[in-house]
Amino acid sequence: MTKVYVIHEWDESKKDEAVKFFNNLADMAKGKKLPKGFKLEKLNVDEGNKTAICEWDVPSMNDLANVASQMGITWKVKMISPTVKYEHKLI
Repeated sequence: MTKVYVIHEWDESKKDEAVKFFNNLADMAKGKKLPKGFKLEKLNVDEGNKTAICEWDVPSMNDLANVASQMGITWKVKMISPTVKYEHKLI
């Protein structure tokens, strides 16, 4: 499994579409209707800043990208899959 962070950014004209998308995504996750092997760990939506961050546990980043391409997303999306090379303790 691969940890993937997906950062969504939209402009005001896409706000309603984006909010509806994230509500549907949350419903799918709660109802266990995501594709097999996909787990939405966290979904943080900041409507004021027109940004959302999803934390996924998925088979691969490519698998997530393939599924996302079928979801009709029309705003800016960036996927990050961190690999730990070193770790900093922050306190």
